[in-house]
Amino acid sequence: MSSLENLDLCWQVEAACAHAWPTLETKTVNGYEFRHSAGAITRRNNSLNPTAQHGKFDIDLLAQAGVFYDERKKPLIVRIPAMVSTIEPVLDAAGFGPAEALTKTLLASDLSSFEWRGDVQLSTHTTPEWLEFAANRAQWTPAGRANFLKALQHISYPILFAHIEEDQELAAIAYAIVVENIAIIESVETAPKFRRQGRAAKLLSSLLAKCRSLGATKAALQVVAQNTAARALYQKLGFTTQLYDYHYRSKPLE
Repeated sequence: MSSLENLDLCWQVEAACAHAWPTLETKTVNGYEFRHSAGAITRRNNSLNPTAQHGKFDIDLLAQAGVFYDERKKPLIVRIPAMVSTIEPVLDAAGFGPAEALTKTLLASDLSSFEWRGDVQLSTHTTPEWLEFAANRAQWTPAGRANFLKALQHISYPILFAHIEEDQELAAIAYAIVVENIAIIESVETAPKFRRQGRAAKLLSSLLAKCRSLGATKAALQVVAQNTAARALYQKLGFTTQLYDYHYRSKPLE
C-alpha cells in the first residue's frame, strides 16, 4: 500500500472479512491469530493469520503455532496478506511450500447505483435450504456444515441472507454483513444450470442496496485470482479497486 490511509482501510476490511467468516476457536499470540474450526475444510478457518496489531514474526511464534495445530491434528498453514512483508523469509527458512490460492480483495467504494430487484429474497436468518445449497456447492462434510451454521450464529453484526428461486429451486445465494460502514459479501454461489443468466448480478445488487440502508457506504469481497468469470462480474458491479491480495503457505508433512 502506498499510503497510511490505504493501509488502514486494508486492515479495516481484513478485520471485517474475519467477522464475516468467523472461526470457532482463536488463540492470539503477539497479534497473530491461530484460527481453528473443527470439521471445517477451509484454510481461512484453519490457519495462522496476522492482524493489524501484529508484532514480530519469528521461529518461536511459528513453533507455538505448530504445537497448536499438531494438538488439533491439522497442518500448519499461514495466511499472508500483502500488508505484511516480514513473514515470508521466516517461512522460507522453515521449509514451507510455495504460495498457494492467491486471492484478491476487491472494493466497491460507491453503493449508490445498486437497486432492489423484486425476485431476490432477503432474510436475517438462514434456512435449511439455503445452508444445504451452500454446503453442497462447497462440498462440506456434515461436521463442516454444522460448524458453519454455528459460526454464522455467532456473528454479532447485521447479517442478511439472499437467494433467488426458480420453480421452487434455489438458483443463487449469497450473504453479507455490515461492519461499521463496510458491507462484506460472502458465499456467492450460482447453480451450474443458472449461470451466465444475470442472477448473481441481480442478487448482489439487491443485497448491497439493502446493506446501504443499514449504513454501508462501501463494500468488499474476496475472490480467488484464477476465477476470472467472477472477477469480471464484480468489475461490472463496481468492485474496481484491488485493495490487497493474500495467499497461503503450508508446512509440508514429514
